[in-house]
Amino acid sequence: MVQRVSPTSLDPTVPGHGRLSDPDDELDRTHRWVFMVPSAYAAGGIARTVFTTANTLAARGHQVTILTLARSAATPTFDLDPAVELVALQDRYNPDDPSKPRRIPSDPRQSRQQVAELLARPSALVADGGARKTFSAYVDARLQEELSSRPASVVVSTRPEFAVAATRWSDPGSIVLHQEHLSFLPRPEPLRAALREVAVGAGGVRRIDALLALTEADHDRWRRYVDDPTVRTAVIPNPTPFEVGEAAPLTNKVVIAAGRLTAQKGFERLVAAYVPLAASHPDWQLRIYGDGQQWRALNEQVDRAGVRDRILMGGVTDELEHELASASVYAMSSRYEGLPMVLLEALSKGVPPVSFDCPEGPRQLIDSGRNGVLVPEGDVEALTDALRTLMDDGDLRRTLGAQALETAKDYQAGAVTDRWVALAEEIATQRRGC
Repeated sequence: MVQRVSPTSLDPTVPGHGRLSDPDDELDRTHRWVFMVPSAYAAGGIARTVFTTANTLAARGHQVTILTLARSAATPTFDLDPAVELVALQDRYNPDDPSKPRRIPSDPRQSRQQVAELLARPSALVADGGARKTFSAYVDARLQEELSSRPASVVVSTRPEFAVAATRWSDPGSIVLHQEHLSFLPRPEPLRAALREVAVGAGGVRRIDALLALTEADHDRWRRYVDDPTVRTAVIPNPTPFEVGEAAPLTNKVVIAAGRLTAQKGFERLVAAYVPLAASHPDWQLRIYGDGQQWRALNEQVDRAGVRDRILMGGVTDELEHELASASVYAMSSRYEGLPMVLLEALSKGVPPVSFDCPEGPRQLIDSGRNGVLVPEGDVEALTDALRTLMDDGDLRRTLGAQALETAKDYQAGAVTDRWVALAEEIATQRRGC
């Protein structure tokens, strides 16, 4: 991993697109990749899926860069191929106290006051986008520097703001692909509208080359929303970072769940669903891995229910692959999902999942009754019943787990990366008029 913290030596006040590439240089163009992710230093699903794809591309000889909003730790959470360049737009890492990132990023070219003033100014990428704390005029300047300095590449955005930035500042010869990682339904309307604008080229703005969804259902929603048959859309799912190999034995009396401890993930619903099982199945344990704003509330909920010995709040683990392989059931209680990485990871270990049928990702991966179980969204009692059924029936766990493993094979890193490369090469070929 080549780790670099922006700013570069460029002057952010100079407009333009930087170096212009030879329009006939399509081979190089499709072998240079730039991914933009919100946070490469946290244990999030977007970072994991992008790292997995980046590592696979680098192993195939592609030149790969990942741009991320801020460096908040010494190194990223997930492993990254040494050949991949990781660029942080802001340096917020505090070596004196890593648990408390810098409020004002370090910038050798500007005073602390100048940086603070830019941070206080709103981003010009998406009006009323609702990401004031994430995007700012300072971030805009850093994005312009990085994107305008690079030759034509395949530029992949993962947030609407990044898609707008790519159309404004990346080399005109770049192939710009946007992949939506959040389900269409909870995406705020200003961000939807911004994506539609760059998808259709409204008002003469530069168009992205493809709008990609993680699931078929979201793909259909975006097509209807954009309402323009000339917009290229497709589904490219997340890859599983884990090798799809031998199935977990499914003999340990462990139900597992993992993710950010936020309202979206609904872990309080899972705890409520498991409390009756803690009484009826005292030899089983629910293990929840992750950290987040609901950590204290969830621990208090566990203590109030008197099930501390039956529900483990395990925090962040570097051994999730091992923990999944040691479990017998995976539980998902989210209120909404894109294509959940951790669910893919469970499938790749042959661990049968039980999930609320929330929009949108779980039903993309789970064929209820064949490779797992879906229960009606928000029906906590149904979640309890489904977990109980799998906890009681080892043969059913093994049957569902075997099919879960087969499902995961379609999401292996190599197969998903093939789809990315094929799309980029198809667009490059069409540009040449072949």
